[in-house]
Amino acid sequence: MQVHDDPVSGPSVQLVHTIPSVVKLDIPDQAIREASRFLRNINLDDPDDQILSDVWFYVYGKLSQYPTISGSIANEDEFHANVKRKGEKEILELVKDSASRNSWLDLIHNDVFVKKKSADPSKSGRISLSEPLAEATERAWNIPFRGNAADVLLMIISTYLDSGRQIYARQTSIVNSSGTGKSRAVDQVARSVITVPMCLRGVGTQGFPPPDAALLALLTSFGADQVAVARRLHGFVYSLLAVTHDYLEKIASQWPGDGPTPFPTLSDRDLSQVERDEQALLVKERQRMLAVAFRDNMTIGQAFQGPNLYRKGFFEKIIEIANKFEKECVQALDKKEGPPLYKYKNEGVVEAGTKLSRFIDPKQLLDSSDGPRHPLVILSFDESQILTDTPKDHWQSWTVFTELRRVLHELSHLPIFSLFLSTTGKALSFSPAIQSDPSLRRTDLSSLHPITEISFDDLAHPAMEDDIMLSQVVQTDWISHLGRPLFGSHYDALAEDIKNNEMMHFARMKLLNARPELTDKTLTGPGALACLSVRFALEFDLSNGDARSVAREHIENHMRLCVAATTGLETLITVAGSEPLLAEAARKLLDLTQKTHVSLLANNSDLNCVDRGMRGELVAALLIMRARDASSITSRTVRVTDFIKALLPDDDYEKLQNSRPHHSQDINDTRTFEEIFKGYTMWFNHIIRTRDTDMINIRHLWKFITRGAMVMCANNQRGVDIVLPICDPSRKLSRHNVTAILVQVKNDKNFNGYNRTLFDGLDPFDVNLFSNEDPPFPVIRMVFALASAQTGVSYSTVPERRHHGGRFTGYDIWFSGLSEKTFKGIEGDVDSYKKLLTRSLQPHDAYELNETKDYHQGKLTKAARASLRRRLEPLADVGDEHNHCHPLHNLKSTQHELTSG
Repeated sequence: MQVHDDPVSGPSVQLVHTIPSVVKLDIPDQAIREASRFLRNINLDDPDDQILSDVWFYVYGKLSQYPTISGSIANEDEFHANVKRKGEKEILELVKDSASRNSWLDLIHNDVFVKKKSADPSKSGRISLSEPLAEATERAWNIPFRGNAADVLLMIISTYLDSGRQIYARQTSIVNSSGTGKSRAVDQVARSVITVPMCLRGVGTQGFPPPDAALLALLTSFGADQVAVARRLHGFVYSLLAVTHDYLEKIASQWPGDGPTPFPTLSDRDLSQVERDEQALLVKERQRMLAVAFRDNMTIGQAFQGPNLYRKGFFEKIIEIANKFEKECVQALDKKEGPPLYKYKNEGVVEAGTKLSRFIDPKQLLDSSDGPRHPLVILSFDESQILTDTPKDHWQSWTVFTELRRVLHELSHLPIFSLFLSTTGKALSFSPAIQSDPSLRRTDLSSLHPITEISFDDLAHPAMEDDIMLSQVVQTDWISHLGRPLFGSHYDALAEDIKNNEMMHFARMKLLNARPELTDKTLTGPGALACLSVRFALEFDLSNGDARSVAREHIENHMRLCVAATTGLETLITVAGSEPLLAEAARKLLDLTQKTHVSLLANNSDLNCVDRGMRGELVAALLIMRARDASSITSRTVRVTDFIKALLPDDDYEKLQNSRPHHSQDINDTRTFEEIFKGYTMWFNHIIRTRDTDMINIRHLWKFITRGAMVMCANNQRGVDIVLPICDPSRKLSRHNVTAILVQVKNDKNFNGYNRTLFDGLDPFDVNLFSNEDPPFPVIRMVFALASAQTGVSYSTVPERRHHGGRFTGYDIWFSGLSEKTFKGIEGDVDSYKKLLTRSLQPHDAYELNETKDYHQGKLTKAARASLRRRLEPLADVGDEHNHCHPLHNLKSTQHELTSG
């Protein structure tokens, strides 16, 4: 028996501890008082699971608002696990005992609410933001917004509000990977349209803006009772709209007297169209003024540790009214079809939405019956994927999101729009086809497609021709500002002396979803493939059934960009963005594995989802990147001569370096390879795939150097497959200071030796590297005959005999086969290169039987199944199974194998 002063009820009372309590948290008295006040609402007549859910909800909702303890409070899953461990019956007895005495101190201090101590980050593989990065995150949020992503977002929302659309609910998701400016774009829109920001990121996780813990608790503390969930969500949306109205009304009533009033005088008489347009401008300006004031109140002073007091109070009020609504609401009797509606004091969601809309636009001057409609209010749910995961019972056909969407359906006639922001492949959950929800009656209505348009290159430094040097574009400052705004904004916000190291640490962390490195267990998984994707611009073959889920995983956790997506993700287009900072981080992560790039790709479990390129160009790119990395140990730039030396076997390079050019503009040119190219330098650490054949012309080629990229040419590019830009580092970047190494790749065994006609196809004028009026710089032309049975390097060491000079000066190098005799430094990886080359010719991987990832079937079963599968494509290959109807072919094939053996 112990005596305590209960901070709520006041007098000292005797408390009986039914369960020994382990007090580890220093809970502020104010938090105990607030939680105790809410715990009084517990209904002991409810089912046991509902009582426990409510207990967690009330305690978590209050305690998690205090930064000193928020990261230590158990989430709902952890709470129920703790209850199960300690005994559900005993916890329920403590709840009832606390209720009977109106003293909740023992319950609140019980360690069922305490999160288990996290494992050592270094042991778990997880790392967190450093203090400088955390502080930079806050500062980065406040840098001026750049670009037009917010304007485009507002345009899309306006078109999605078009009354002509037969839409179930005015909501959609913004889907893209981390750091692409989704939250900032919405925040920028909030400066012109009243926007209610809600962040549902898990408490204790790192990110910005900070989570709204109490709101998260309200929207995730549900049992499996669908009716109860619907009732609570009606209360939430009603209170969200009603409280927003009250807060805006208060802002307007307290507007400074010497400032412009947010309430322009609107005429009551009938207006001409010109007068309506003039009045509409006044209403839009009033909306903007209210939006800015509300936005500032909700965001100024927010920190990494939590939101500001205004925002906390806003959501506390919403929760208070939502709880009253849930307990006192009645079902509307006038609803004839569809899910039930609930009203509180004769008002429901529709009435609250209408009241809010009329407050902003009393005469509906901003509304339109035809075409786009200007939004009056935007409800923004950031990090909203949690809504699709609740309740946790996987057998349920509904989630909190589907129930919330039904409530939002009641607002579909109003200019109120809801946005669900997610970095994940959860777009399928936020924009499913209506027909996929079996409980909806209105299946004739459609869903809105996800929004994928985000900020990219908006923080990049201007790259003007004849204005910048190679030495500038290889700096961390430059490469950090290319691509998504995450890195550029953080670079600008970090202290000067730590910028470079912190940015590389940050990029590595983001690329591997907060893991410090690739481990032995993850070398064949998505993390390694993500690193390779960033460097080699890997494309996923969506004809493979697994590729869609792999792409979604990479958007969610590994920084892959989503270019376009449709409802239900029937269309999903993704790319690895051109971001040299991420590419460098990827290289460092891959180097730490002490495995080669080609071996990691050849053995990746998701290789079947990757488009390997029919010509063998991916294998060629791997060979080129290996040579680049081998010659750039201490510098981002590489001298052309060093690169060629790292690509060719030693003996072949010695022959080349002292040879005269195979083609020369001057028949009397006696310079050697070493002399011609000694001043040229390269800078690339990743690939850009071009779609237009004009992009390899020198008018554009210099731009690739500013991004540190080599070029994978368009599929219909004549003669050339890969272009490596090179330049003179002593001159400013421009078309007048760039040339190239041109590479053609052949995956055809008929190309065995030096073939002059292929080099003719690599004429730098014919492939559009140079235009006729350009004074060409020297070029290097290469043919990779990768499928050749012969191996070795060939080139002419004697200049071509001409009576006059040629159109260009250059060298031709022929690479035959995949061997250490052909490419330097690949001794231990020949089999991996050949494996990739062979699979690049396969239009699919059905013969590998990897589509089901069935690791239990033995080799004989796989071989037998593959044999029957091959028969489905007769005469597609020389293999016996493809020639099943031709026994003589099979006999000759067997005899040939015996003879050659």
